[in-house]
Amino acid sequence: MKIYHLSFVLLYICLNNNSVLSYKSKSKKDQCKLCSDLIDNFIKGFKKTSKGNFGGGNTDWEDRKLGSYVTSDIRFEEIIENSCSNKENDCHHLLEDHEDDLLEWFKTKQNRIENDLYSHICIENKKICCPKETYGVDCKSCPKFRGLKCSGNGECDGDGTREGTGKCICNKGYTGDDCFSCSNGFYEDSKNETHLICMECHRSCQTCIGPDQDTCLSCKSGWQFNSETSSCDDVNECLEENKCQKSEFCVNNEGSYKCQKCDVACQECTGLGAHKCIGDCNNGYEKVEDKCVDINECERNSSICSTGECVNKPGSYECKKKSKNKNKNNQVKIESSDHMLVYKRTFIIGITLLCAIKIEPLNDTLPSSSNGDISTQNVSDEQANKENDLDHDEL
Repeated sequence: MKIYHLSFVLLYICLNNNSVLSYKSKSKKDQCKLCSDLIDNFIKGFKKTSKGNFGGGNTDWEDRKLGSYVTSDIRFEEIIENSCSNKENDCHHLLEDHEDDLLEWFKTKQNRIENDLYSHICIENKKICCPKETYGVDCKSCPKFRGLKCSGNGECDGDGTREGTGKCICNKGYTGDDCFSCSNGFYEDSKNETHLICMECHRSCQTCIGPDQDTCLSCKSGWQFNSETSSCDDVNECLEENKCQKSEFCVNNEGSYKCQKCDVACQECTGLGAHKCIGDCNNGYEKVEDKCVDINECERNSSICSTGECVNKPGSYECKKKSKNKNKNNQVKIESSDHMLVYKRTFIIGITLLCAIKIEPLNDTLPSSSNGDISTQNVSDEQANKENDLDHDEL
């Protein structure tokens, strides 16, 4: 079983290294969110345990003999145990990095506002976050228009993180460097010197001056302007020739269309189902009362399979033969020990390549065996043969 032990050791190293690299490779924005979530969970645990005690019943004696529960190690451990979920490896790595900082705040600075903890760890110490409405490496102020960030209609790129450009990312319906114009498909519902409200046009309008279909100034693709009604009407693309391939049929939608596959029995069709076939049926099917149905080749020709059993399938058939992997008693053959040895060694190589780690020398990372240290270098032919024999015996 040595080869399996080696596999599990390599897999453990792989998972542990990858979890660390996963955290380090995250963007500053993702790291900032991770830090923010950690602090939020820590504060929730802090509040949840605010009225707790040691659980002995005599709180006066506990305070005199054990010290205050408010700043006790027992309470701190209870808080941090619930600050990360079991699956959040990145969170656990961040918690390990800053457990001392959290403990210092817990012991000496509990009376300070909660924002101080976030600011101390995520902004000042870890330097992966910025204060709100600032961005970038140096935490520059986000641009304001009319006294509001992005005129109140968007977000500053990188807001609160050490990344971003500071440019406005406008909300849906707004556009411009300052997010103070309505984008295509929206109209100005109200506007003054400091505020703008944009509302969505009718679905047929590219541009409009109101919410209704007759307020369109131009039509979207898939619609055409009707001068009589002063509105945009749907274009039925399916009336045009060759909109879809031969084995498809056209389905019109408002403002668009889609091509849908014909039934497997049809070469061409006008809709879904074998009764919608037009012209010839596909191979393996035949017309019966204007419907393409499957031909049962096995019933039609009993000698169609020279060996084995004939199995009918939609549009075809199969001559099923007996499996070569079964013996006379219909039992599945077991792979030889040589094959199993190859599989196990291939498994180890696969793990090594997946982790992209060096496993030489193994003495640095693997526990010693009962006969001494494991080594991958200068293994004699005699020792290799013994290990092969051992693997065969175990199988």
